[in-house]
Amino acid sequence: MENRDGLPIDWKCMMDYSSAMIQSIDLQGNFLYYNDAFRKTLGYTDNEMKYLNVWKLLSPSSRRTYEEVLQLVKEGKEPGERELTFVSASGGEVVLSGLISISKSTTGEIYGTTEFYRVYAYVDAPFYIDKSFRKEHDAQKSLDYPHGNYDGNMVLGLADLNSPVNRFLDSIYDLVFFKDIHGVYRGCNKNFAELLNLPKEQILGRNDYDLYTDEIADIFVSKDQQIFKDLTPRKNEEWNTRNDGSRNYIETLKTPYFGPNNQLMGVLGVSRDITERKLAEERLEENERLLDIYFTQSLSGKFFMMLDHPVKWRQENHDSALKEIYHNLKMNRINPAMVSLYGISEDALLENTIVKEVFTDIEEGKDHWLSLLHKGHHQMVLEKKKKSGETLYISSDYTCLYDSYGQVLGFFGNQRDITKEIHAEEERKTRELYLQKILETATDGYYAVNEKLIIIDVNEAYCRMSGYTKEELIGSSIFIHTVKEEEEGVLERTKKILETGSALFESRHQKKDGTAFDVEISVSVLSDPDTIFINFIRDITERKQLESYFLIEKDLFKNTIHSAADAVISTDDHGIVIIMNSMAEQMTGWNQDEAYGKKLEEILHVEDRNGNPIGDIAKDCISRSETVEFSQDHRIVAKNGSAVFVELSASPISGSGSETIGAVVMFKDVTRRRAEMKNIEDLSFRDALTGLYNRRFLNETIASKEELLGLPLTIMVVDVNGLKLTNDAFGHSVGDALLQAVGRICKEVTRPGDIICRTGGDEFVILLPNSDRAQAKALKDRIVSVASKTHVESMHVSLAIGYSVMRHSEEHFDDLFAEADNNMYRNKLRYGKTVKKRTMEKLVQKLNTKHPEVINHAKEVSNYAIKLAQVIGLEENELENIRLAANYHDIGKVMVPKELLKKKEKLTDKEVSQVRKHAELGYQLLKEVDEYKHIAEVVLSHHEWWNGTGYPQNLKGYDIPRAARIISVADAYETMTGKHSYRKPLSKEDAVKELRNFSGIQFDPDLVELFIQKVLNEI
Repeated sequence: MENRDGLPIDWKCMMDYSSAMIQSIDLQGNFLYYNDAFRKTLGYTDNEMKYLNVWKLLSPSSRRTYEEVLQLVKEGKEPGERELTFVSASGGEVVLSGLISISKSTTGEIYGTTEFYRVYAYVDAPFYIDKSFRKEHDAQKSLDYPHGNYDGNMVLGLADLNSPVNRFLDSIYDLVFFKDIHGVYRGCNKNFAELLNLPKEQILGRNDYDLYTDEIADIFVSKDQQIFKDLTPRKNEEWNTRNDGSRNYIETLKTPYFGPNNQLMGVLGVSRDITERKLAEERLEENERLLDIYFTQSLSGKFFMMLDHPVKWRQENHDSALKEIYHNLKMNRINPAMVSLYGISEDALLENTIVKEVFTDIEEGKDHWLSLLHKGHHQMVLEKKKKSGETLYISSDYTCLYDSYGQVLGFFGNQRDITKEIHAEEERKTRELYLQKILETATDGYYAVNEKLIIIDVNEAYCRMSGYTKEELIGSSIFIHTVKEEEEGVLERTKKILETGSALFESRHQKKDGTAFDVEISVSVLSDPDTIFINFIRDITERKQLESYFLIEKDLFKNTIHSAADAVISTDDHGIVIIMNSMAEQMTGWNQDEAYGKKLEEILHVEDRNGNPIGDIAKDCISRSETVEFSQDHRIVAKNGSAVFVELSASPISGSGSETIGAVVMFKDVTRRRAEMKNIEDLSFRDALTGLYNRRFLNETIASKEELLGLPLTIMVVDVNGLKLTNDAFGHSVGDALLQAVGRICKEVTRPGDIICRTGGDEFVILLPNSDRAQAKALKDRIVSVASKTHVESMHVSLAIGYSVMRHSEEHFDDLFAEADNNMYRNKLRYGKTVKKRTMEKLVQKLNTKHPEVINHAKEVSNYAIKLAQVIGLEENELENIRLAANYHDIGKVMVPKELLKKKEKLTDKEVSQVRKHAELGYQLLKEVDEYKHIAEVVLSHHEWWNGTGYPQNLKGYDIPRAARIISVADAYETMTGKHSYRKPLSKEDAVKELRNFSGIQFDPDLVELFIQKVLNEI
């Protein structure tokens, strides 16, 4: 007979009253049994023991020892004799020594341990001994303490400092001393004497009050008295501070000493320097503390999955070992980042997580498992689906954990959400492809070179200019197309461009066939991460020819200027305007007659990117005798105050000699080109439907400006209720109109500085700088109020809104966004169903307006179907379902053109297919509304035929839902006998005949007969 502890009654009684300390522990460290001797020794009550396990009672160092004990037990190995330190109820420590044995059930299964202990020593609290611990005394003073009457040879031998006993003690590394029952030192070794910095002669015959300060002597004497009282060893730690500030630790074990006749003679003390051990323990504790901080505070998810027992991994027989490992791994420990990553509680993760959810399935991902177990380490990217349907990408790193025998204990995992990085990379590639397309279709040439002046990219336009192919240019030095006379200036010009960041200049390039051509080059420098020079090249051979013609003949030059496509103004050597062509007149607002004789700076007002005026560029180029160029970041301000961005250059004109006789200024309007480039950039940040910012803009704003957004910052998530149902019911054009209406509402009620983004199909996010919770609540109420007054296709706009407020810069935006998103979903759960139900009501109204015959037909079908259902004895809830399904069986026809439903002529195959879609459309609409989703399958199947030739699923016989078979009979009869614009009604007799003709083909034969006999005959 056994009691509830699984122990035989007679054995339990023996252990209950045994003076030995006895306990039984399971494999997790929980108490299966303990006797009073064990409990009382540690000073706990029975009630306190109910809430304790062995881990809470052991000292930190003994916990590690006990982990080894349980591991040996799990492996079937006997732990044997062990010495463990337990913490008592008073906070002190007691060293217990004894035998630990394996405990097995009657079936031989190991379930824990049985442990028998005895008190080895009581551990006193550590105390500090300062440098003045020793009391000075007169070494010559004669001391007379009672010696007692002892029989032991050891005590007699200690009196003689040269005795064999003393020589033996001096050879011991530990510090040894002996005090009699009066506290008088009767013996010690030289190491103990050195600790006190006294010769033995000045120690022996004295007590603690002679050698130590009274405070320390009181401690030593009280501990000695406790030993004499309970005759049990005591252990304590003491430390002092060295001259260098470090600590010196000493551990002392005092044991009662008995003579040959078992009489108590005194205390034998053995002390040992444990400084190195204590320092090692402190380092270990610090390392464990730092590791725990790293584990719990890491931003990446970390977890341990451990096996119940170690498994030997052998590559030659890995299938069975792999299955054993896979099916026995359990989540052991996770950090807060892991909880945040998966969005479920820590308890749920620990209790319910299976291996494939954090790694991969053993069948589909066998190669990943083999890689991890062969190499001990594996990396991969997991794809997980959130509840919202969004894909989550997780970068995962796994490491095998082994025991000292090389057996697998489990593995450690490190996971990080890289969804944003994946999406950012995809967006970057898309944008690069888009920009590459622009470059390829541009008429200007383009090429990019690295800091070594090697061409790394080029477009087709420059290939046409130079006569080279892409393959010939990419990887070649730019000197492949540089004329010899320009080569020396290339490096110097490169240095200047690196300093300024951009440049606009003219050069001469050489084609593949050796001919040279003049080019204008606009260069910009990109320096993240590598230095890249972006070059846009225009062939200006014709322009240069015009300049040369001017030197030949003034009239020819004038005619050429007037025919040039770019704006041209020529001045004399004092910067006075002489000639300007029609394009220059248009761009400046000055005509030739008005401008002639005036200074160029009066006619041509040039500003830099910051709006600062540029001086007289004609005089500048004349004084420098070189071309002055300005990039498209400059603009000119016309006479009427309008401004346009330009590319501009001013070149000196030389006379027949070397003198400069004037300047020619050429410029062209690049406003449109700048706008196109700006538009390209804007398109990548805008939602095409609403014109609001998109998710990409939101992500970049948060990444680059989070610290600039004023606190408190409100993050508001707005979700459009019933968008999918609206799209299905009324078409995507109505759904688009609904989204546009929501965008207008958000813009109407927010402030100019607020940021509104459409981040998904039906989701909007609003950032409200300098807005607290009260302001956020007010904005939410305004949005709801305006939305309730806004109609799209006669439907109210309904929104689910949630928000959160960031008050401190230390808070993470992702956490606040998740909080707002959760609040939105709670709001959506509260009102979403109502919106869907209203949408269905609007849909029925639309159907009644568009096809009134369909509604009347549905009512009649419902009446017939209910009567037939009553005949076969269906329950009230089934009757209600059939009534609903019959009323809505043609709801999908709201999407079918009116003319098809009223067409009297035979429908074409395409038209038949279009009409037949109404069953699937009705199914899609109904399953979106909780109140109607249970009848969706019935509506989908009401055109299935008994013989399996119906639509849309070709169901047959009893595979067709019974409610659908009932509605099919009622529908057919009403269609034949009812009044419809597209056909004449049949008589009751003819309709009955048709039903019987198709009984067993289209209709359930049993239902046809019941309908005819029980329903129609009673009408």
